[in-house]
Amino acid sequence: MLGLLAPAFAAGTIIRIHPPPPIAPPPKVAQAPSSNIIYLRRCPPGGCAVHAGQIDDSRTQTSSIAAGDVTIGQFTQPAQVWTDLVQCVKDTYAPYGVVVTDVDPGNVPHFENIVGGSPTDLRSDIPNAGGVAPFTCDEIPNAITYTFDVYGPDALSLCWTASQETAHAFGLEHELLQADPMTYIGGSLPKRFRDIDATCGEYTARACMCPARPTQNSYRMIVGLFGPGAPSPPTVMITSPADGKSVQPGFPIAVAATDDVRVDHVELYIDGTLAGSAAMEPYDFTAPDLALGAHTIEARAIDVQGTPASAMIGVTSVPPCTQTKGCEGTDVCVQGVCIPGPKQPGGLGAICQMNDECLSMNCADGGEPLKHCVATCDLGTKGVCPLGFSCVPDGATGACWPAPEGGCCDAGGSPRGPALLAAGLLVLVLRRRR
Repeated sequence: MLGLLAPAFAAGTIIRIHPPPPIAPPPKVAQAPSSNIIYLRRCPPGGCAVHAGQIDDSRTQTSSIAAGDVTIGQFTQPAQVWTDLVQCVKDTYAPYGVVVTDVDPGNVPHFENIVGGSPTDLRSDIPNAGGVAPFTCDEIPNAITYTFDVYGPDALSLCWTASQETAHAFGLEHELLQADPMTYIGGSLPKRFRDIDATCGEYTARACMCPARPTQNSYRMIVGLFGPGAPSPPTVMITSPADGKSVQPGFPIAVAATDDVRVDHVELYIDGTLAGSAAMEPYDFTAPDLALGAHTIEARAIDVQGTPASAMIGVTSVPPCTQTKGCEGTDVCVQGVCIPGPKQPGGLGAICQMNDECLSMNCADGGEPLKHCVATCDLGTKGVCPLGFSCVPDGATGACWPAPEGGCCDAGGSPRGPALLAAGLLVLVLRRRR
């Protein structure tokens, strides 16, 4: 067996055992896991006694990766940190048929994660490890894994480590997916097992240790082993237009949807009738022509387990706007449709780096570092952009861009803006930011 280590961020370095790649095992018939219980064992003041042995057995506290009969020191963090850690691990495994507990299940098969002490309590060759686990590319029945008390009162880092180490005992290895517990890469806390085919590796890509898999999908592996857990709906909201707003024919609709595992797709309904579907972000739609009057817009997000969630708003369809009338508040008129204007964060003309910084989900540049939120316009039609903007080429169509005169908004205040425009931006094809 080999030990896979979680990054010890409190210690500042990473130590990992480097064995040769394991030989591919012969094909076998899928079978139920040995247990679906994960026991988080908090080491008391006297520590957690562990016996060395060739085969892991959590029922007798026997560990295959212990250097000998050892004692893992006390978990010294406050009670609230422990409570938060346990809840976080429960939430991480909620999509699966797994029971996470900090109550000793006794003499029944279970997986155990010992929490406490330092890595050298277990063995001397892993002084900077945040956690460690045995690993064989397959489930290790009754495996004992470890999360060391090296993060201080940081429940989310402890949760990340405990989730990773327990999953190593299920046959999962490290992967280059920042939002997944199986990663070494920081950020995106709390991390959740994702339904994404990820490249294996720590900080750089490498071949997966298990020859049968060119990539690793942590969600598919865990749900394949334990089955699904209780349904957990995604979160969804309609970010534009606002509830109660007046809209024009062909108005844009923007939806934000997230899920701990993955959103499978988003459906758009208008007055109860399906009007569109999107399987990938951004979840943006263009409304069909609607009769004048009140309408109901509903966005339904469905996750990979088929669990739905919905959000609804009401809008009123009105005639197309003009540059002098028809828009409310700080909205401006672009080709007969009111959109957020330059006085709104992320509105038309706002400085941006990425599409998701714009309410239009369209960030374009006319030569670094000048980038602005834009809206599509018809190059052949005069007056389609609001005051202070010009319709300039953007691929096969046009985009409303801050005019050379500037002064329309803060977005036009970049020192390079007027110079670039005067130098010929009107014939420059804008590049969308990816």
